[in-house]
Amino acid sequence: MPKMLYALRHAETLFNRQNKTQGWCDSPLTKRGIEQARIAGQEIAKRGLTFDHAHCSTAERCSDTLEIATAEAFGAPMPYERHKDLREFNFGPFEAKDNFLEPGFPRGDFYVSYGGENDEMVQERMMRALTEIMERPDHQNVLMVGSGGSLRVFYVANQERAEARPTFFCNCMAYRYEYENGLFTCKEFIVPDLSPLEEPGLPTQMRALGTDASNPWANYYRSYH
Repeated sequence: MPKMLYALRHAETLFNRQNKTQGWCDSPLTKRGIEQARIAGQEIAKRGLTFDHAHCSTAERCSDTLEIATAEAFGAPMPYERHKDLREFNFGPFEAKDNFLEPGFPRGDFYVSYGGENDEMVQERMMRALTEIMERPDHQNVLMVGSGGSLRVFYVANQERAEARPTFFCNCMAYRYEYENGLFTCKEFIVPDLSPLEEPGLPTQMRALGTDASNPWANYYRSYH
């Protein structure tokens, strides 16, 4: 019987708001981010989802999102386990710098030359960590909260089997995977309705991804990071 992995991106942070590169560095959820996490929890409850275990990266933005979302969905925060291998990209000395300093996409080994990571390095550790988690015998329905870039490359590593493709990118979007025989199949993208949180003067929460079906993430880094 296939297992389920519900992979959720963290809510809006201060660095998201300030258009700063955020990888292994961290920043707190904004007031709007806290409300986004609550909406993510409401989406989980609306779908009638339950999880036997929860996991996240070691970033506080991910653990805070998990706690808020599960409290909203189930009435109390779920216990969870944190993993370094589920972290966002390491951007080296570009951490906490303005986004306009980032290279164009694809980036290749740009960050590796500065002590950071490339897509393949992040894919390898994400695959290793999530496979180990899903292979645990008592893990049938799993919630995982991570970051946008690492969740993107995990999807790309498994996109050959994907039955759904992304068209939008936002905080608290989720990927629903089935896991069976060592393989992850993305069955669905879940994009929460964040429209009640739009305000004049605040950045738009939702960004359209590329129209190229073979590479919908082509304008990801220039559109929203």
